[in-house]
Amino acid sequence: MTHLPWMPVYVGDELAETSHLNAEEYGAYALLKMHLWQHGRLPCDDERLARIAKCGAERWAIVRDALWSLFEDGWRHPRLEALRGEAEETHRKRSEAGKRGGRPRANEKPGYKPGLSPEKAGPKHPQPQPQPQPQSHSYSDPQAQPKPDGSAAEKEKGGTNTREAMFTPYPVPSSAAEGRAFLARMGVPASKMDTCLKQMMAGNLSHYDLEGILETRGAA
Repeated sequence: MTHLPWMPVYVGDELAETSHLNAEEYGAYALLKMHLWQHGRLPCDDERLARIAKCGAERWAIVRDALWSLFEDGWRHPRLEALRGEAEETHRKRSEAGKRGGRPRANEKPGYKPGLSPEKAGPKHPQPQPQPQPQSHSYSDPQAQPKPDGSAAEKEKGGTNTREAMFTPYPVPSSAAEGRAFLARMGVPASKMDTCLKQMMAGNLSHYDLEGILETRGAA
């Protein structure tokens, strides 16, 4: 199974590009794109291309002429390849974050410099301490001070600053209308609304899944 299990399809662009194709030609085009997404490239051999497109040799000669204008030399598809590259990079970053437990190691943090441990470093000169400033009110713990509210979208994501929350499914809404309203506020495009709603009503939609959909939309 490929590590990129789903491929984005932008309906408006797809219909505009393929309006001249018949059903057989469009089916072959979709199969060729899925093969490219899964394997990273298409072969240049007509026999192999015909098998991928599920066409006989005689039919492939006709179908190929209809599809050739949708690809560049060498059966390249730059726009799909660019989307695939972005999906690969997103997968790589999430995989690395998962291996680290979601947090960077000390030696991977910006500005890290290796040095001696406190036991070996020896005594240090005392550092000047900041002088207390007069205040007209009693002291309170800075950690206890209220923090500025985040955006409405961040609140609805349920505090996704932990890995557990990232992968925890959203609560199942009481109705499809309530689910649609929630997904619309989260920025889900209309082309993905039904898919996300179905997944959410089944209790299988997490912030991790939704982030992948919104990142892919933004990349386009």
